[in-house]
Amino acid sequence: MRLVCNSAALLEGLQTASRALTTRTTNPILEGLLLDARMGQLRITASDERLTILTRVDCEISEAGKGVIPGKLFIDIVRRLQDNPTIELSMNERFVFNIVSGASVMNVAGQDADLYPALPSLSESSEFTLLQDSLRDMIEKTEFAIAADDAREVLTGALLEISGGDVTMVALDGFRMAYKREKVSDVLDVIRAIIPGRAVGDIGKLLPGGEDAFVTLAFSGNNRLQVRLAKTDIYVTLIGGEYINYRRLLPSSFKVRAVANVEPLRQCIDRAALLAREGSTNLIRFHMHDSLLEIESNSQLGDAHEEMMLEELEGGELTISFNVRYMMDVVRTIDSEKLVMNFTDSLSPCVITPADDLDYVHLVLPVRTGYSA
Repeated sequence: MRLVCNSAALLEGLQTASRALTTRTTNPILEGLLLDARMGQLRITASDERLTILTRVDCEISEAGKGVIPGKLFIDIVRRLQDNPTIELSMNERFVFNIVSGASVMNVAGQDADLYPALPSLSESSEFTLLQDSLRDMIEKTEFAIAADDAREVLTGALLEISGGDVTMVALDGFRMAYKREKVSDVLDVIRAIIPGRAVGDIGKLLPGGEDAFVTLAFSGNNRLQVRLAKTDIYVTLIGGEYINYRRLLPSSFKVRAVANVEPLRQCIDRAALLAREGSTNLIRFHMHDSLLEIESNSQLGDAHEEMMLEELEGGELTISFNVRYMMDVVRTIDSEKLVMNFTDSLSPCVITPADDLDYVHLVLPVRTGYSA
């Protein structure tokens, strides 16, 4: 292997692939990056076996070849060579990599590429394409509700459903749910896939977006997903099992409906959260009456009281308590001017939607306290 590469482009490619790099593995080869130089490109692959990222960087290649280089070390080296515009990289028959940039010369022991796992294979795949901005928006508006750790493995991922011209992403952790639906071109197959939480976040961060930029998702019969971008492919091992029937969690009717301006509500909750987070319960209390919303929090360090006028209040008076973090997530991810909060009583789930986007839904379970509705 022998090539010359732009140092900034190489670092960008390494940072992209490194999202799948692992240091916790029983297979030491996975601590390295597979470098494959051919046809004017350096193909960089990182994998933790459940998530694999392959990205391509344009280079001047004088000798094709491939090998495995220690991942974190190589990234650190390239990062420290950014003062020089180019990096020369070569590898000899003993898999020793020679890195030259300006007056800097480094030799790094690598390994045989044949020891690195092959790329995941996809069989009988179903594909669909959508705008990168749409997919990133769905991820940003749901990923926070993925369970970080749960005995039910399916809740540690996000459900992606595609059917009848709709694509829906759902995440829930047993205490709240986030649901976002987008329109796409008709897809003949009905697809239901549970994408691991870590992969969901990485996919969202790797979508460059831009006007008319598309991403292709290929779902395989062997429980694999391939995400194809212009210069990067992401391979994901999906979570097996049946996802919770989230539609049954949504109440069919409500008794109280409140409409609030998002920005004042965000500011009130943010201030109340300062004291709520200091307590062991982490709670805020909503009291709605006479078109007024009162928000209260308390802890051993003190208490907070906020008031704001509601745009609308139908159904009468209600007092209800929530985990403040869950409500913060709601108001931070809703980017509309107004939101609608629907309640049944102080012990039933609250359903929140942007006033102008009924395809984006939050469900938040209340916390039982000494207060009653």
